[in-house]
Formats: sequence, structure tokens, C-alpha cells
Amino acid sequence: MATQSNLRANFYKSDNGVDLVELKLIGDPNTVIYRVKDKEEQLKEQFPKEYAEYFKVKPAKKTPKATPLNVLKDLGKRKEDVLKVAGYDWQVLIKEEEHTLLAQEDQGAMTSIATDFLRFSNDTMWNRTTNRKFYGPLNNTEWQTLKGIVVNGVTNYFRIRGNKLLLNPTPTAGQKLFFEYIQKNWVDTTGDGSANATSYAADSNTTILDEDLITLGVIWRFLKQKGLPYDNQLQEYQIKLSEKQAKDGAKQIIRLTGRNRAFLPVNEPEGNYTL
Repeated sequence: MATQSNLRANFYKSDNGVDLVELKLIGDPNTVIYRVKDKEEQLKEQFPKEYAEYFKVKPAKKTPKATPLNVLKDLGKRKEDVLKVAGYDWQVLIKEEEHTLLAQEDQGAMTSIATDFLRFSNDTMWNRTTNRKFYGPLNNTEWQTLKGIVVNGVTNYFRIRGNKLLLNPTPTAGQKLFFEYIQKNWVDTTGDGSANATSYAADSNTTILDEDLITLGVIWRFLKQKGLPYDNQLQEYQIKLSEKQAKDGAKQIIRLTGRNRAFLPVNEPEGNYTL
């Protein structure tokens, strides 16, 4: 073929539906007609504009480059808190721990008693051997007052200091202590439906938390980070968060007259009392 500057191409369809191209040199009344499929690659290279216009070829779409979550400033150091929707004790994060008591005040580090410990669920600590409750956690003033004026009381107290569990009075070795706590793990890396990690390690990882809620949280923070409008997305997230919290786990009935008196804190056997 002649150079493109001197050559013109006219694409058209024949009466029987075949794509044809008519090539003509400027100033030359003669023309040459080819079937497009016979010289398609050459035609696309020499007449890209005419070819694209005739076949309505759309420019190749650019695949948007994904933004890793770990490069977003709002999901950097606070990434775990962001995705966990921190500030609420989701029932799926609550666990129960059994601890065999030592005959000493210091029961050891909380992370050795419960390896995934994050914080206590209040009013859940009991000595099930003696059926006695532990009250706490005490603050520094209360603990030092207890240590200063009580030699060996009958009421059980506990405190967390230096990430260690302290008990007063000193318990009897071998007794069983139970309590509920909020675990720090929320990511499932094994696929068994239980949480065993505090962050995502692979695309196959899932979470035991509500993934729709996490997605909404990431969306509005992403838009905010990029300087884009995010008010609607934030509102949608906040509404969904409130709905999920309201429906999370079983909820107590709120009574204006106080708690239902039919519920007794002590459960007594029907008979066989020792006289």
C-alpha cells in the first residue's frame, strides 16, 4: 500500500453484508477494494481512526488501580479500631474463661490466663467452687484502702494492675474462677468460623463481625481520605451501626418499675436440704 498521507480509506458494507474497504490515492481516479478481514491488521494499523469509527471500536477501559487499605491514613494506626467498630461489645466477641486459682494474690498476666484477652465484661467474675462473686475491678485508691484496713475479709475483690489479675483475699489453690471477657481477635484466617487474628493477612481471610457494616465504614473513610463528599455514606453507616447494635444478641426488657422481681440472684434446690 502507498503511504497513509497519500492514501484514503473508505469502509462500507456490501449489499450482502460483507465489510469492504475502498482505497484511493489522492489525485488518482482508480480505486482498489478489499475485504476488510483479508487485511484487517494492516488496515487497523494504517487507518486506526477510520477503522474505529466504522466498527465503533471503544477505547480500552482502564482498570482502576485498587488502593490497599493499609495506605489510607485513616486506616493506618487506627486500622484495627476502625474495622472492629470499636466502642461496642459485640456478642460475637464475648468469651468465657475458666481459671484455676493459685494460693496467692497475683494470678498472673491476663494474656496468660486468656491469650486473646482485651477487656473484662463487668460483673461476670465468680468463684464457682465457693459460689462467691468477685467485685471489681477496683481502682488504685480502693485497692490500697482495702489493703490498708482489711486484714482478711470475706468479700472477694479483684484488680488489674500491670496487666496482671490481683485477688483479695488470697484464694484457695485449685478453686475454679470463671469470668466473661471481650476478645481482641476478630479475623478468621483458617476458615473455621472462629476468630484467631487481629488483622487481615490474605484476601481469603474473613471476619466474625458484620462485613456489610465494615464495608460501609471503609467506604466513607476512604471518601474522606480522598477529599470527596462522604456525608451520605457516613449517615448510612451510622444508621446501620445503630441498627446492628440494637439487634446484637439478646436484649433485656426495660421496665420503668425496675427489674423483674421474679428473677432471683440465688437458685435454690427443690429439696434434699441438709439438716
